[in-house]
Amino acid sequence: MHLKKPVIWAVLLVITLGFVVVIGMEMLRITNPKKLEIAIVLKTNNIRSDYWQMVRLGAEEAAKEYAVNLDIRGPLSESDTAGQIRSVDEALAKKPDAIILAAADYEGLSSAAEKITRSGVKLILIDSPVRSHLETSLIMTDNTEAGRQAGMILAEGHNDSLFRVMTLSSGKESLTEKERQDGCKEAFASFPNVAYAGNFVLDGTEDAVYVQVKNLLAMYPDIQGIVALNETATLGAARAAKEMKAGDRIQVVGFDSSIYQIKLLEEGILKAEIVQKPFNIGYVAVETAVQASSGIKVDPKINIESRSITRENMYTQENQELLFPMVEK
Repeated sequence: MHLKKPVIWAVLLVITLGFVVVIGMEMLRITNPKKLEIAIVLKTNNIRSDYWQMVRLGAEEAAKEYAVNLDIRGPLSESDTAGQIRSVDEALAKKPDAIILAAADYEGLSSAAEKITRSGVKLILIDSPVRSHLETSLIMTDNTEAGRQAGMILAEGHNDSLFRVMTLSSGKESLTEKERQDGCKEAFASFPNVAYAGNFVLDGTEDAVYVQVKNLLAMYPDIQGIVALNETATLGAARAAKEMKAGDRIQVVGFDSSIYQIKLLEEGILKAEIVQKPFNIGYVAVETAVQASSGIKVDPKINIESRSITRENMYTQENQELLFPMVEK
């Protein structure tokens, strides 16, 4: 039996409409018609931390575009592991669809991460992993490569005489800083005249780190180069070098891009900054959380590139946009 043409067209129309409905439903799922609840637990929610406030801005921008509710919290200090665990518990008590966590302690936040995944809430990690590795996605800078960039910038041009260097890290257990240190050491090893004095652990506020760096430089007067592996160490080292009028003798390469760091770069106290893209990290984290909460498969690891910014290239349009991102309010 042969179908008449009107019947054939009717069948084709039904099939086409079926495809349209399926695609439409998928698009609705992607664009999130349901108001998702997403919690973000930062390493610190301190308004003085430019880096984490920029992560916040990126997350808020994505939240506006995807029409989701955000609950952003975190301790006042990055060293307050117990405070961050409390923030996770508070966020989890509100039963969000997803939690974005920037773990300040690789070991210390592992149990909190396990609690999130056991509850059925999607876990998106940013900036740093945790030991349990139960996350749906990890969004972070390639820290080994970032450390290698820092080491290369510090060591370049020192092939004729001995150049003694050190790295500075925080006291907390941080895989991020360990990877940066490994990258630095890899870079230093390619310069025969660069002597690595080792990594020195600093802890506390910027003021406390500044005092510790001054004491270190008094103990090691032959140090000519420093890579500071986090924002606090960068500010403390640069402030110490500036006060000791050692800017010509001691070169400092740091991480992140607070307003004060940018000023120190302009003054020549900092030789370079390895700038991550915190706005991008915050934006991609919320985007990924929305997709994961909607049942869409996401990449298990998303690398966000970093950039080396020096006094010479800081005024390019691209780098100015990175240092001073404009966000529509």
